[in-house]
Amino acid sequence: MSKLHSPAGDESPACQRSPVLPQDLIFEILLRLPVRSLLQFMCVCKSWKTLISDSQFAKDHLRTSTADSNMTHQRLVSSVPYDRFKIEFFSVQSLFQNPSIPIKGLTCWMSHCFEILGSCNGLLCMHDPNEDNIILWNPSTRLRSKRMPNRVSLDDVTCHGFGYDHVNDKYKLFIVVDGERIYVTKIFNFSSNSWTVIQNFPCRNAYSRLGKFVSGTLNWITWGGVLNKDQWMVLFFDLGKESYGEVLLPDGGHDKDFISTLNVIRDCLCFCLLDSKKAHWALWLMKEYGVHESWTKLMIIPDIGSGWYYFSLDPLCISENGVVLLRTTPPKLVLYNSNDGRFDYPRIWDKLGLDVHVYHESLFSPQI
Repeated sequence: MSKLHSPAGDESPACQRSPVLPQDLIFEILLRLPVRSLLQFMCVCKSWKTLISDSQFAKDHLRTSTADSNMTHQRLVSSVPYDRFKIEFFSVQSLFQNPSIPIKGLTCWMSHCFEILGSCNGLLCMHDPNEDNIILWNPSTRLRSKRMPNRVSLDDVTCHGFGYDHVNDKYKLFIVVDGERIYVTKIFNFSSNSWTVIQNFPCRNAYSRLGKFVSGTLNWITWGGVLNKDQWMVLFFDLGKESYGEVLLPDGGHDKDFISTLNVIRDCLCFCLLDSKKAHWALWLMKEYGVHESWTKLMIIPDIGSGWYYFSLDPLCISENGVVLLRTTPPKLVLYNSNDGRFDYPRIWDKLGLDVHVYHESLFSPQI
């Protein structure tokens, strides 16, 4: 854990006149503040600037933010295919607290056309299809990495994912390119600014293009793999070992009518299964990563209208009191309260984009 130092002669008059508080208490208070406030408080005194700029403090702050049951630091980012210069950000807490009041997101107009390839540690991995560059961007600090020439066409990408390899302390972008006869799989290492061809993706039928990052791995729901050929399962790629693995869905899960895309809530993989005979969805959560027996049915979500079976239902986040934020296809946000069975529909000023990510604000630097 980072420590707060106060060497003699290092403090501004404002710091010296402040009430005497234990250094550990000041540290704990700073950990709970939003990124915007922390950036402002870097001007208070040198020791605060040193602390807030420290990489270990950034890790401690993100860990605290992730554990915050009030979802104070969670943000929903949305972009639309027809306007790649425009990205909108919404407070997840506001979506839960005031669903009937129209919420205006924070609009960010980009200088270049971008598509979001994934998020991790508060960083967005973004691709400029016009100039074919890749960047990492922290929307909370407004810092970004240098533009990295792609040199690999992303036009034929069938699967991709972005995450952090904690074993080697590297951010990596994973892509699967549809070749003439095989799927070619490559890893982009942001530290070395280089591509590496790796073992081919062992499946041709990933349910969703985007691999979800959790516990050092990227994850997809796929039909068949190396060990399990004829059923739905979770196929994962370990970013540290650069190897594949498989986890079966809950018992009987592959017999259901429809499966949503994978998502991550409470730092756990989750997804929804549709049972058309019973006219409901079941929300499943893997409480212990990689352990099939840890799949837990969190709640049953009833049908909310005719034609529901043709939609996708993707869980985005869940509150401590059992209210879950869902996204349907076509894009629409829905809040379901598992305690009283009530549905609410958060209202936003602009149309929700197809490309939606939920992330936690952080101090992590994209300048690797």
